[in-house]
Amino acid sequence: MSTYMFRTTATMKEYNARHWWITPDIIRTKYITADSLKAALMQYAVDITNNDYITISTTAIKNRAPMYIDTKEGTPQQIGYVITGKTKMQRDNGTWTTQYIDLWISVDKLESVNFEEAI
Repeated sequence: MSTYMFRTTATMKEYNARHWWITPDIIRTKYITADSLKAALMQYAVDITNNDYITISTTAIKNRAPMYIDTKEGTPQQIGYVITGKTKMQRDNGTWTTQYIDLWISVDKLESVNFEEAI
């Protein structure tokens, strides 16, 4: 079993960013212990749906896009995924509408520290 740390930034889809706004850090950092990254991603989707008012479908997980950063050497390194989710937004008149959002998820695999090594 491994522990994965999921840090998420939420953004509106480009086509509706003029009309809606979402707090980028609406989803707190999540720590998930699982047998694999795939299992951790599935658990992440369940946690988000149950706790953060955002739904991630299994299709959205299958259609995830890799998220990269440039290394010092200038080569791209994958650090996570961009996954489409959906959430309800309240209009000015009080009614609710479903809107699609992008979840920029950086994933780190955590290791246990042997504190005896420091003695």
